[in-house]
Amino acid sequence: MTAYDNEQVDYEDPNFRIKIWTISHPPQANIQYGPWHYHEEVEWITVLKGMMIIETTQQTYTLQAGDVVMLGSNELHRSHKYGQSPLIYIVCHADMSAFMDPSLLSYLAAFTGRSANLTGLNDTLRKYPLCIQQIHELLHEMLRDMTDKGRGYELAVNASLKRLLYLLIQIDDEQMIEPMEHQLAQKLRPALAYIEGQLDSPCQISDISSKLNYNSSYFAKLFKKGMGMTFTSYVQMRRMKRAEQLLLTETWSVTEISGRVGFTSPAQFYHLFRRHFGCTPRQFIEQRNTHKM
Repeated sequence: MTAYDNEQVDYEDPNFRIKIWTISHPPQANIQYGPWHYHEEVEWITVLKGMMIIETTQQTYTLQAGDVVMLGSNELHRSHKYGQSPLIYIVCHADMSAFMDPSLLSYLAAFTGRSANLTGLNDTLRKYPLCIQQIHELLHEMLRDMTDKGRGYELAVNASLKRLLYLLIQIDDEQMIEPMEHQLAQKLRPALAYIEGQLDSPCQISDISSKLNYNSSYFAKLFKKGMGMTFTSYVQMRRMKRAEQLLLTETWSVTEISGRVGFTSPAQFYHLFRRHFGCTPRQFIEQRNTHKM
């Protein structure tokens, strides 16, 4: 990776957008930091053995066995092995938008990291050693379940991730994780339902604001406040999610699928898909088929 690299996370199963693995470094001193990088995914790191340093542009965290640190979406950071002892740690990357179902609409913006700085919770977390221990154990469980892949492991990992998020809410003294106001959620629900029904055709903010009797400029601000992203970004995200589903469940051509998710230009669809998933639609299908074998 080059400095300030936008890291693309390579999911083993592209339809289950969480990756958790163990990294080991040999018992020797290392004075070099890794490169600065960032990614859309929220990240958790917990140390099993040795010591390491995680640096962001705002803070430096020194971690030893049992410690946990979290990094919000698009948080610029780099790591460094500390001392001459072996270093072993667990890394978990999760695309939070993939785990926020409609029942959790109020928390979508808070946990996707686009409007909340989850990294800021690390200082609060240090006040709750029991919570650190619980998150450490949950990451262990998720690693075990992702490695063993027993029947229904996706449900177990999903439940552990939701439990982890609940723990963060419980210790959030500064209320950094701010759910959407109930009234705002009620206003946006019809808009989100409309978007879901229009993913295969043009979906303009002027059309939806008119249907809901809002001024377009006012509705754009309302939408961004509630969802933590612009109307256009949200529609693109939902189109990519629909494309993902169609690629894995239908036998249609990529060109046909691009039309089914509202693109008149297959080239535009390819460009956005590659930016979102880090691969072409055909590579996405091949990765999924390989995973099934």
